[in-house]
Amino acid sequence: MFYLLAEKIAFLNFFKSIYLRGFLGFTLGFLIVLFAGKPFINFLKRKKFGEEIRQEGPSSHFSKKGTPTMGGVLIILSTLITTIFIGDLKNKFVILLMVITVLFSAIGFIDDYKKFTVNKKGLSGKKKLLGQGLIALITWGFILKYGLISGKRVLDLSLINPIMPQYTLYLGAFGMLIMIGLILMGTSNAVNITDGLDGLAIMPVVICASILGVIAYFSGHTELSSHLNLHYIVGAGEITVFLSILSGAGLGFLWYNFYPAQIFMGDTGSLTLGGILGVVAIVLKQELLLPVIGGVFVMEAVSVILQVGSFKLRGKRIFKMAPIHHHFELAGLPETKVTMRFWIIALILGIFALGLVRLRGIL
Repeated sequence: MFYLLAEKIAFLNFFKSIYLRGFLGFTLGFLIVLFAGKPFINFLKRKKFGEEIRQEGPSSHFSKKGTPTMGGVLIILSTLITTIFIGDLKNKFVILLMVITVLFSAIGFIDDYKKFTVNKKGLSGKKKLLGQGLIALITWGFILKYGLISGKRVLDLSLINPIMPQYTLYLGAFGMLIMIGLILMGTSNAVNITDGLDGLAIMPVVICASILGVIAYFSGHTELSSHLNLHYIVGAGEITVFLSILSGAGLGFLWYNFYPAQIFMGDTGSLTLGGILGVVAIVLKQELLLPVIGGVFVMEAVSVILQVGSFKLRGKRIFKMAPIHHHFELAGLPETKVTMRFWIIALILGIFALGLVRLRGIL
């Protein structure tokens, strides 16, 4: 809204700055969640939207029963409202991300709401996958219609080596659709799996969003993209503003979500945040760098796959409990220590990913 005004009013021209709007978006996103958090928590308590703790989980988690969930609504609304005021609403990437955010949050919200009103199991796995598949189809259609890298359709439909971008794997339109579907289902569900300890998921999300935001700024800048050997993507800088807002809202949520958590994000938050990270990686052509940036989420998801696969094939478990954060809990580590160490790993991986981006500018 203010960006559109800046185009019409000369003395507001400074508001077009990505730096300024990124800072303002981060601050506003944080403050909205911070000040709306307590009233929203009280509202959820009155409505008795409290977390159900699975019996097979660690016994130390039973005390968390009844903690308000669906806190993802706070993050999503703060992000969307702030984007409307701060973002460039004519930018194709901003529009895509807002649409994707609404659709993912709708899936998560229906799932969370059903758990309290209809069925404790929530939305069925098939219906979730169907919704995620629809979002993948929309993202795929966006790429086919508008393209990402101006005049380079081959690269739009290819996987690009994150270190040596001259090496690409052309997938074609159908292959790219499959890849997008796998990425979005993988990222959204991986963040959902990770969201099992107080504050565990949201900080790695903020770190991933920040790293992708930096890469988006580089990709949307003609000189920096050339210097770092990144493919120039027109308008990608606006993704930085969106992710700055998301990061601010995420930190505002962490204020209430860290141990002992006053609120959980629920599927409304985890599915949406994971989906946003996946979409951003796709439009920035960083699909192969995403597993590095989001290594914590990969580790959590893989631990579940290995545990289930091992038990079905050998009748034995690899971990004391999956996801792997529960394994460390049962091994005797306090919940806060597990969370903090996962945060450290997420930060190291994020910095390492930026190092790889810099490396491609040298090779």
